[in-house]
Amino acid sequence: MAKWMLRCTECGTEWILDVSFYLKDFEKIYHYCKSCGKNTFHEVLGRK
Repeated sequence: MAKWMLRCTECGTEWILDVSFYLKDFEKIYHYCKSCGKNTFHEVLGRK
């Protein structure tokens, strides 16, 4: 498993996502943000 640092584009919250695929090919992903309480775009900051 790889750990990736993500940042919500709406609230700026940074968090770690554990996934088994390479996210660096994506500039942004659409994912649920616990802080916003809705699906938002997240920037892929890099691998942790």
